[in-house]
Amino acid sequence: STTISYQVPNDGDHVLIEIYNLTGQLVETLVDKDHSAGTYTVTWNGTSSNGTRVSSGLYFYRMKAGSFVSVKKMIMVK
Repeated sequence: STTISYQVPNDGDHVLIEIYNLTGQLVETLVDKDHSAGTYTVTWNGTSSNGTRVSSGLYFYRMKAGSFVSVKKMIMVK
């Protein structure tokens, strides 16, 4: 599993954090809600949205909060 930390600068910002595989397919949506300003964490346990374990390899997570968008990569190792 991995833990993603993020900060929300403004009250009411909508936060969306999604995991994608190398082919660009959506694997899991971790966060999709409005937040108050503050620091948060979310944990991804290496499963897809249907509950199956994903294979080892490179994945990307995309975070969108207000007008901020960031994409980072991570490696799943079993």
